[in-house]
Parts: sequence; C-alpha cells; structure tokens
Amino acid sequence: MTISRNQPLTTDDMARLDPSALASIREAPVNQKYAARFLNLHPKTVLRKAREGSLPAHPVGTSRKRWHFYLSELDHWLRSQVISGSHPRRQPQGDYIG
Repeated sequence: MTISRNQPLTTDDMARLDPSALASIREAPVNQKYAARFLNLHPKTVLRKAREGSLPAHPVGTSRKRWHFYLSELDHWLRSQVISGSHPRRQPQGDYIG
C-alpha cells in the first residue's frame, strides 16, 4: 500500500498497513476543522473540549489558540466514549407508548 505524504493517515489507512510498517510511519497531525469532521462535532466544540482537556489534543505554541489532533488518538477517545456511554436505557415514565 502506498501512502501519499500530502494527506494525513486515516484510521482506515492504518488498519490496512502491516503492523511492522506502523512503527516506521509518523502520523501527521490534523487541524481543528478536520478533527471536528472526524468526530461529527462543531469545530468550536472541539476547541472547547481540547481546552478543557476532555479531548486528546496538543497545543501549538504558547498561546494555546491553535491545536493539533491525531486521528488515532481521536479514534481511541471516540471508541472509549461509546463503550463508557453504554448504560441501561432509562425506563419510560407516564403514558408512554412505544
């Protein structure tokens, strides 16, 4: 599989690679907008979560206005949210028909 250096690695690309090849490939960071599309969130929500520390992110410079994100970390974070978010359904109250 050939990887273009102009595009960041996606998790699909990483899944198709030989595990021994992953050690020699450095993942390119993505910006806030790309991370927001990946997570299906608004870019401002991604920035807020990055500043809060609830989303894996890396500040660029000392101003903390720009952030870098790694798709592998976002994918891991997203999967952990799905697993930790699985809880018993709330019981309907009142005259709920469903």
